[in-house]
Amino acid sequence: RHGLKSFALAKEKNEEETTAKFCINRFVRSEAFDKCSAALLIANGIFIGFQVAYSFEFEIPLEIFITDCVFRVAFVIEIALRLSGHGCLAFWFTSRDRSWNVFDFFIVLISSLDLVLKIVVGGDAAASAGNFSILRVVRVVRVVRVLRIINVLPFFRDLRILLSAIAGTLKTAGFALILAMIIMYLFGIALTQLVADHVRDMSAGHRDVDGAILEFFGSIPRTIFTLFMTISGGLDWYDAVCPLLDTGAMAPVFFLIYVALMVFCVLNVLLGIFCQCALDTTASDKENIIATHLQERERFIRTLGELFDEWDDSGDGRCSFKEFHDHLMDASTQALLRSLDIESRDALALFQLLDDDGSGSVDLEEFVTGCITLRGTSKAVQLEKVWMMSRQMLTRMERLEARLNDVVSSSQLLRNSNSFLK
Repeated sequence: RHGLKSFALAKEKNEEETTAKFCINRFVRSEAFDKCSAALLIANGIFIGFQVAYSFEFEIPLEIFITDCVFRVAFVIEIALRLSGHGCLAFWFTSRDRSWNVFDFFIVLISSLDLVLKIVVGGDAAASAGNFSILRVVRVVRVVRVLRIINVLPFFRDLRILLSAIAGTLKTAGFALILAMIIMYLFGIALTQLVADHVRDMSAGHRDVDGAILEFFGSIPRTIFTLFMTISGGLDWYDAVCPLLDTGAMAPVFFLIYVALMVFCVLNVLLGIFCQCALDTTASDKENIIATHLQERERFIRTLGELFDEWDDSGDGRCSFKEFHDHLMDASTQALLRSLDIESRDALALFQLLDDDGSGSVDLEEFVTGCITLRGTSKAVQLEKVWMMSRQMLTRMERLEARLNDVVSSSQLLRNSNSFLK
């Protein structure tokens, strides 16, 4: 009896743990939890601004310290709920937000250690320990967690697509920077060599050298830096080319060729490539595709509903063939249907396709469902279905023909037998 009681208690405890874990899992995956996390991130981002503003003071106010502790404890609870709700495997490896989860975990972990260090060790020791580079990096990077609201709330979908497009162009931007550096390096070598020859000639003739030419083109790094500033807005190219006029015609010509090549060719081509990469990234974004498709479907259904209400002259919720035909002959209605990718040249055939139950009239559900099916050109699946049905029909006809041939043969044999008996 004691063993049965222990088993029942253990079973009841396991059921309670399973129920609690299920409740936590459902809460973590709910929209309310995402909104609470987003609100917490936004509030923390605003608080970090106030906290940094008080960093210049010798002693941080107690209210700022207490608020910081509250936020850190709240983030620890959030991470614990996510770990308990999703499970370790999903949290670290299989979840689509695993990168954010890992980032959040380590930021919260190091921030918690920093807080424990402040409380246990003391203010002065914690201040000296705060000079460690890892703590400095965490205190600066923790504000990046606010960006997670872009991935949490659907309201920021356009902003998330924009950031995804920028992230998708980083590889192209890296190669573009390499190309620009190669071009600047080649022109930098040529210009620095010409300036060096000019300076050497001026020194040999005991003449003064313009300080601007040495400031802009006195070495390879200075020349490359000047070339970069002339195409990035840091320096007007006229101010850079004026000192080169004293060196002869070759250096200014090289400089003008560089400016024309970078401004009119390289930068414009790179701008086009960046735009195309951003468009490709946006077009391949799965969530954007789903959201766009749902919005288009909702707009399509709403337009069809308004069109059906306009066609239903009797107001009985059904559209007869006469009402359908009268409105379909209208040029504006045909233009509207064509804008929805619905061909309407044969009214009778279109009505028969929409009248799914063969009742002679079409209700709203049949109208919307049929128009969605008939929208656009034939798809590969539809053509494959027609081909399969045709093949099945052909097979049945061949079987029917074989049976008819057997019947004809049997009747002919029977007729011959009767003739022989007579």
